Amino acid sequence: MDQVVAIIKNNNAVTPVIGAVLLVILTVLLAGAVATIVVSTGSILSSSTPVAMIEVNDAVGYGSGYKDNVVSLEHKGGDPLDLDSTFVVLSGEGSSYVGKVGDGGFMAYGHVTVKYFDLTPEGSFFTYISNNPCIDDGLWSAGEVLVLDGDDSINGTDASTVHVSVDGYSDTSNNYGFKDGGTVTVKIFDSFTDRVICEDVVNVRPFE
Repeated sequence: MDQVVAIIKNNNAVTPVIGAVLLVILTVLLAGAVATIVVSTGSILSSSTPVAMIEVNDAVGYGSGYKDNVVSLEHKGGDPLDLDSTFVVLSGEGSSYVGKVGDGGFMAYGHVTVKYFDLTPEGSFFTYISNNPCIDDGLWSAGEVLVLDGDDSINGTDASTVHVSVDGYSDTSNNYGFKDGGTVTVKIFDSFTDRVICEDVVNVRPFE
């Protein structure tokens, strides 16, 4: 009888220990499964967002044409930015041409939003390529200056990675100019994470 009581007492002592061990194992397995799902779906991307400081060196309004409108951006330090996964948004008061250049059309004035969806030279107008010899390696690195011009769309009419809208109206020729004395807000995005890498605001000076 004493032996039976001893066995019962031992079982009562072992059961909570086994339960605790199983609970720990289950917690570890669930944590691993959740981590695997989150990583596989791309929810944890903050570590992959580039860290860089981009500063607007200069912004010049259009003089005799949109080709005179220039926004100069300098990579001041941090991670090199892949040109095919970095896009730039410029916004400020100005204008864009509507219609086929040289074949009738009109100037639309208002709040201009310019989106450079692709900074690579492929498919870009020669103005953009000639202004930016630093992009040949596919990276925008510290110390390099990127020059954006009002005529950077392929020819102002064909499909382009430069998209321009005025007060939300997007059927423009994708060329642009910012108003003298106004300001331009520049935002640099990482397209993989859709997060802002940096932002800057600059005054637009008159073309000389």
